[in-house]
Amino acid sequence: MRVVVLGATGEMGGLVVDLLGARGHAVVPASRASGVDVLAAGLADVLRGADAVVDCLNVETLSRREAVSFFGGTASAVTTAARDAGVPHLVLTSIVGTTDPAVSRSTGYYAGKAVQEETHAAAAVPVSVVRSTAWFTLAETFLRQVRIGPVAVVPRMRLRPVHPAAVADLLVEVVVSGPSTGPAVTDGPAVHEVAGPDTTDSATMARAVATRDGEGVRVLSFPAPFRGMRHGLLPGPTARRDERGFADWVSRRSG
Repeated sequence: MRVVVLGATGEMGGLVVDLLGARGHAVVPASRASGVDVLAAGLADVLRGADAVVDCLNVETLSRREAVSFFGGTASAVTTAARDAGVPHLVLTSIVGTTDPAVSRSTGYYAGKAVQEETHAAAAVPVSVVRSTAWFTLAETFLRQVRIGPVAVVPRMRLRPVHPAAVADLLVEVVVSGPSTGPAVTDGPAVHEVAGPDTTDSATMARAVATRDGEGVRVLSFPAPFRGMRHGLLPGPTARRDERGFADWVSRRSG
Protein backbone atom coordinates (compact mmCIF):
# COMPACT_ATOMS: atom_id res chain seq x y z
CA MET A 1 0.00 0.00 0.00
CA ARG A 2 1.05 3.59 -0.61
CA VAL A 3 0.21 5.44 2.60
CA VAL A 4 0.63 9.17 3.15
CA VAL A 5 1.15 10.16 6.79
CA LEU A 6 0.38 13.80 7.51
CA GLY A 7 2.19 15.21 10.52
CA ALA A 8 4.93 12.65 10.05
CA THR A 9 7.46 14.49 12.23
CA GLY A 10 5.15 14.51 15.28
CA GLU A 11 5.11 11.87 17.99
CA MET A 12 2.27 9.74 16.60
CA GLY A 13 3.09 10.43 12.97
CA GLY A 14 6.64 9.20 13.50
CA LEU A 15 5.46 5.99 15.16
CA VAL A 16 3.01 5.30 12.34
CA VAL A 17 5.63 5.95 9.66
CA ASP A 18 8.08 3.54 11.31
CA LEU A 19 5.45 0.84 11.86
CA LEU A 20 4.10 0.97 8.31
CA GLY A 21 7.62 0.91 6.90
CA ALA A 22 8.56 -2.08 9.05
CA ARG A 23 5.56 -3.93 7.63
CA GLY A 24 6.67 -3.32 4.06
CA HIS A 25 4.30 -0.56 2.98
CA ALA A 26 5.33 2.36 0.78
CA VAL A 27 5.15 5.21 3.28
CA VAL A 28 5.18 8.87 2.30
CA PRO A 29 6.03 11.01 5.35
CA ALA A 30 4.44 14.40 4.76
CA SER A 31 5.28 17.48 6.79
CA ARG A 32 6.59 20.99 6.32
CA ALA A 33 10.07 19.49 6.44
CA SER A 34 9.25 17.47 3.30
CA GLY A 35 7.66 20.44 1.53
CA VAL A 36 4.03 19.71 2.39
CA ASP A 37 2.19 22.48 4.20
CA VAL A 38 -1.42 21.33 4.46
CA LEU A 39 -2.66 24.93 4.65
CA ALA A 40 -0.42 26.29 1.91
CA ALA A 41 1.19 24.01 -0.67
CA GLY A 42 2.13 20.48 -1.67
CA LEU A 43 -0.91 18.59 -0.36
CA ALA A 44 -2.64 17.84 -3.67
CA ASP A 45 0.55 16.45 -5.23
CA VAL A 46 1.44 14.15 -2.34
CA LEU A 47 -2.06 12.62 -2.14
CA ARG A 48 -2.18 11.50 -5.78
CA GLY A 49 -2.10 7.72 -5.99
CA ALA A 50 -2.41 7.19 -2.24
CA ASP A 51 -4.22 4.08 -1.03
CA ALA A 52 -4.75 5.67 2.38
CA VAL A 53 -4.00 8.90 4.21
CA VAL A 54 -3.39 9.08 7.97
CA ASP A 55 -4.08 12.47 9.55
CA CYS A 56 -1.74 12.84 12.55
CA LEU A 57 -1.63 16.63 12.36
CA ASN A 58 -1.46 18.36 15.72
CA VAL A 59 -0.89 21.68 17.43
CA GLU A 60 -0.05 22.06 21.12
CA THR A 61 -2.14 24.98 22.36
CA LEU A 62 -4.71 25.96 24.98
CA SER A 63 -6.07 28.77 22.78
CA ARG A 64 -9.55 28.06 21.41
CA ARG A 65 -9.05 30.38 18.47
CA GLU A 66 -5.73 28.79 17.50
CA ALA A 67 -6.97 25.22 17.95
CA VAL A 68 -10.21 25.70 16.02
CA SER A 69 -8.41 27.55 13.24
CA PHE A 70 -5.70 24.90 12.92
CA PHE A 71 -7.79 21.74 13.23
CA GLY A 72 -10.74 23.13 11.26
CA GLY A 73 -8.51 24.52 8.52
CA THR A 74 -6.34 21.44 8.12
CA ALA A 75 -9.31 19.05 8.22
CA SER A 76 -11.08 21.02 5.50
CA ALA A 77 -7.95 21.07 3.35
CA VAL A 78 -7.26 17.36 3.85
CA THR A 79 -10.80 16.14 3.17
CA THR A 80 -11.14 18.34 0.07
CA ALA A 81 -7.77 17.27 -1.33
CA ALA A 82 -8.54 13.61 -0.59
CA ARG A 83 -11.83 13.85 -2.48
CA ASP A 84 -10.18 15.55 -5.45
CA ALA A 85 -7.34 12.98 -5.53
CA GLY A 86 -9.73 10.01 -5.28
CA VAL A 87 -8.19 8.77 -2.02
CA PRO A 88 -10.14 5.65 -0.97
CA HIS A 89 -9.56 5.90 2.79
CA LEU A 90 -8.84 8.65 5.32
CA VAL A 91 -7.78 7.68 8.86
CA LEU A 92 -7.94 10.32 11.59
CA THR A 93 -6.14 10.32 14.93
CA SER A 94 -8.47 11.68 17.60
CA ILE A 95 -9.29 11.64 21.32
CA VAL A 96 -11.87 9.76 23.39
CA GLY A 97 -14.64 12.14 24.47
CA THR A 98 -13.98 14.85 21.91
CA THR A 99 -17.50 14.73 20.46
CA ASP A 100 -19.10 15.17 23.92
CA PRO A 101 -20.13 18.86 24.14
CA ALA A 102 -19.19 18.89 27.83
CA VAL A 103 -15.65 18.00 26.79
CA SER A 104 -15.36 20.21 23.72
CA ARG A 105 -16.51 23.23 25.74
CA SER A 106 -13.88 22.60 28.42
CA THR A 107 -10.71 23.73 26.63
CA GLY A 108 -9.72 25.31 23.36
CA TYR A 109 -7.76 22.22 22.33
CA TYR A 110 -10.77 19.90 22.63
CA ALA A 111 -12.93 22.44 20.81
CA GLY A 112 -10.48 22.28 17.92
CA LYS A 113 -10.46 18.48 17.90
CA ALA A 114 -14.26 18.47 17.88
CA VAL A 115 -14.28 20.67 14.77
CA GLN A 116 -11.69 18.40 13.17
CA GLU A 117 -13.88 15.32 13.72
CA GLU A 118 -16.99 17.14 12.47
CA THR A 119 -15.17 18.11 9.28
CA HIS A 120 -13.91 14.57 8.65
CA ALA A 121 -17.42 13.24 9.31
CA ALA A 122 -18.67 15.40 6.43
CA ALA A 123 -16.03 14.15 3.99
CA ALA A 124 -16.98 12.76 0.60
CA VAL A 125 -14.56 9.84 1.10
CA PRO A 126 -14.59 6.91 3.55
CA VAL A 127 -13.21 7.93 6.94
CA SER A 128 -12.08 5.91 9.95
CA VAL A 129 -11.52 7.66 13.27
CA VAL A 130 -9.14 6.19 15.86
CA ARG A 131 -9.84 7.73 19.26
CA SER A 132 -7.48 7.09 22.12
CA THR A 133 -7.36 8.05 25.74
CA ALA A 134 -4.46 10.22 26.94
CA TRP A 135 -1.07 8.90 25.86
CA PHE A 136 1.43 8.15 28.62
CA THR A 137 3.67 10.89 27.24
CA LEU A 138 1.00 13.51 27.97
CA ALA A 139 2.27 13.42 31.57
CA GLU A 140 5.40 15.18 30.31
CA THR A 141 3.23 17.85 28.67
CA PHE A 142 1.34 18.38 31.95
CA LEU A 143 4.64 19.30 33.63
CA ARG A 144 5.54 22.03 31.14
CA GLN A 145 2.15 23.38 30.04
CA VAL A 146 1.50 25.72 32.97
CA ARG A 147 4.69 26.43 34.92
CA ILE A 148 5.43 29.00 37.61
CA GLY A 149 9.12 28.53 38.29
CA PRO A 150 9.56 25.06 39.80
CA VAL A 151 5.79 24.58 40.19
CA ALA A 152 3.69 22.81 37.55
CA VAL A 153 -0.03 23.54 37.78
CA VAL A 154 -2.09 20.56 36.62
CA PRO A 155 -5.90 20.31 36.49
CA ARG A 156 -6.97 16.98 37.97
CA MET A 157 -8.73 14.79 35.38
CA ARG A 158 -9.70 11.12 35.54
CA LEU A 159 -7.92 9.24 32.78
CA ARG A 160 -7.21 5.73 31.54
CA PRO A 161 -3.92 6.48 29.81
CA VAL A 162 -2.58 4.35 26.99
CA HIS A 163 0.85 3.54 25.58
CA PRO A 164 1.44 5.57 22.36
CA ALA A 165 2.57 2.39 20.61
CA ALA A 166 -0.90 0.89 21.15
CA VAL A 167 -2.44 3.83 19.33
CA ALA A 168 0.01 3.48 16.45
CA ASP A 169 -0.74 -0.26 16.29
CA LEU A 170 -4.46 0.41 15.94
CA LEU A 171 -3.96 3.15 13.36
CA VAL A 172 -1.88 0.84 11.19
CA GLU A 173 -4.36 -2.01 11.64
CA VAL A 174 -7.19 0.25 10.47
CA VAL A 175 -5.14 1.45 7.49
CA VAL A 176 -4.29 -2.08 6.37
CA SER A 177 -7.87 -3.34 6.87
CA GLY A 178 -9.22 -0.63 4.58
CA PRO A 179 -12.47 1.32 4.86
CA SER A 180 -15.51 -0.33 6.42
CA THR A 181 -18.00 2.34 5.33
CA GLY A 182 -18.76 4.39 2.28
CA PRO A 183 -18.20 8.15 2.17
CA ALA A 184 -18.37 9.61 5.65
CA VAL A 185 -20.90 12.23 4.61
CA THR A 186 -23.46 9.49 3.82
CA ASP A 187 -22.49 6.54 6.03
CA GLY A 188 -20.70 8.28 8.87
CA PRO A 189 -17.12 7.48 9.89
CA ALA A 190 -16.06 4.14 11.33
CA VAL A 191 -14.97 4.75 14.93
CA HIS A 192 -12.37 2.73 16.88
CA GLU A 193 -11.28 3.38 20.48
CA VAL A 194 -8.26 2.26 22.47
CA ALA A 195 -7.36 2.75 26.14
CA GLY A 196 -4.89 1.50 28.71
CA PRO A 197 -5.62 -0.87 31.61
CA ASP A 198 -5.64 1.46 34.63
CA THR A 199 -7.66 4.47 35.73
CA THR A 200 -5.63 7.26 37.32
CA ASP A 201 -5.57 11.06 37.14
CA SER A 202 -3.47 13.68 35.42
CA ALA A 203 -1.82 14.99 38.60
CA THR A 204 -0.69 11.52 39.66
CA MET A 205 0.80 10.98 36.20
CA ALA A 206 2.62 14.32 36.32
CA ARG A 207 4.04 13.60 39.79
CA ALA A 208 5.31 10.20 38.66
CA VAL A 209 7.22 11.76 35.77
CA ALA A 210 8.53 14.59 37.97
CA THR A 211 9.87 12.01 40.44
CA ARG A 212 11.39 9.98 37.61
CA ASP A 213 13.19 13.00 36.15
CA GLY A 214 14.43 14.23 39.53
CA GLU A 215 14.32 17.91 38.56
CA GLY A 216 12.66 19.16 41.74
CA VAL A 217 9.39 20.07 40.04
CA ARG A 218 6.45 20.39 42.43
CA VAL A 219 3.02 19.51 41.04
CA LEU A 220 0.16 21.66 42.28
CA SER A 221 -3.19 20.17 41.30
CA PHE A 222 -6.78 21.35 41.47
CA PRO A 223 -10.09 19.85 40.32
CA ALA A 224 -10.62 20.50 36.62
CA PRO A 225 -13.04 23.42 36.33
CA PHE A 226 -15.40 21.71 33.86
CA ARG A 227 -17.31 18.46 34.30
CA GLY A 228 -16.23 17.32 30.86
CA MET A 229 -12.57 17.53 31.85
CA ARG A 230 -13.09 15.78 35.18
CA HIS A 231 -14.81 12.65 33.90
CA GLY A 232 -15.41 12.94 30.14
CA LEU A 233 -12.08 11.54 28.97
CA LEU A 234 -12.68 7.95 30.07
CA PRO A 235 -13.35 5.38 27.32
CA GLY A 236 -16.60 3.63 26.57
CA PRO A 237 -17.18 -0.07 27.25
CA THR A 238 -16.27 -1.16 23.71
CA ALA A 239 -12.79 0.41 23.66
CA ARG A 240 -9.88 -1.91 22.95
CA ARG A 241 -7.82 -2.45 26.11
CA ASP A 242 -4.04 -2.42 25.83
CA GLU A 243 -2.40 -4.10 28.83
CA ARG A 244 0.74 -1.96 29.06
CA GLY A 245 0.53 0.07 32.28
CA PHE A 246 1.63 3.64 32.95
CA ALA A 247 3.69 2.78 36.05
CA ASP A 248 5.70 0.22 34.10
CA TRP A 249 6.28 2.73 31.30
CA VAL A 250 7.59 5.29 33.79
CA SER A 251 9.97 2.79 35.39
CA ARG A 252 11.29 1.60 32.05
CA ARG A 253 12.07 5.18 30.99
CA SER A 254 13.80 6.11 34.24
CA GLY A 255 17.54 6.67 34.39
